[in-house]
Amino acid sequence: RAMFEDEARLGQLLRHDNVVHVHDARDVGGTLIMVMELVDGDTLKGLIEPAWERGVGMPLPSALYVAEQLCRGLAYVHDLRGSDGLPLGIVHRDVSPHNLLLGRDGGVKLTDFGLADARVNEAARSDDLIGGKLGYLAPELVLQKGTDQRIDSFAAAICLWEMLAGRRLFQGRDDGETVRNVARCEVPSLRTIRRDVPDEVDRFVQTSLSPDPDARPSSGAMADALAALVQRHGKGVSATDVALMVGLHVARRDREKQSPSVVELGLAELLASELEDFVLQQRGGEAPLDPREFELGLTGAARPKVRAPRGDFDD
Repeated sequence: RAMFEDEARLGQLLRHDNVVHVHDARDVGGTLIMVMELVDGDTLKGLIEPAWERGVGMPLPSALYVAEQLCRGLAYVHDLRGSDGLPLGIVHRDVSPHNLLLGRDGGVKLTDFGLADARVNEAARSDDLIGGKLGYLAPELVLQKGTDQRIDSFAAAICLWEMLAGRRLFQGRDDGETVRNVARCEVPSLRTIRRDVPDEVDRFVQTSLSPDPDARPSSGAMADALAALVQRHGKGVSATDVALMVGLHVARRDREKQSPSVVELGLAELLASELEDFVLQQRGGEAPLDPREFELGLTGAARPKVRAPRGDFDD
């Protein structure tokens, strides 16, 4: 209960476009209820996992944009101060594709602060607490060398690597192997996996995934660097492109769940066409990125040459 109350208290403090806001939390007849901002869409996990099954990664511009928005949210969280003007020292501890929501409006929002550490918490948390998803932990955490906000930045960099690579980074055949992979922190170059990843993007990801926390950029520095990469390699990507990509994904997901009729399939295709027209108008007539390439597994990303277990998202 104490951790629930901590999450609710913290969530009500957070007000940022890239963070899910908690509106209310209370005990209703012995049941703890939290009322949170609604994000109509899916998790990053839900978006990329089906594409991985077809052996493809996310288009480079979209991946850079999503990662930038994630890091903007993290930078806000990491820099937040209390009413006394002192830093709250928030560490999310569970940054992963499971906890990043992508909306049909193009929003990208970090959620689930249930494991977060902060100065306002009442439930004690150990610095060496191993929480979150094993495949998204930082080496210093599994090696019990102490942790700080840089474990969140590391996890964000894992998310970017996986969006581009089209597979898991550290996932092993079992939990023990996953933890050993995290501790070794061997990160294949994205250039060996995808021909369309520029050298400077690969270098940025490698630096952000350094086993040495002191060598990694902060979440704010990551966001600024990603903004520059988006400007140079993003082909004008924006929230409208994310909205189209998520809209197509949700339509496909719902189609598969409901086994729709031919008429419903036609309506879904019409919706996709209208969404594309909307993005075209928003971008002043410039042809939009085609997220259907990602959805249908037709992206130009090469299949991974580095052979390792892809794994699933159970951890």
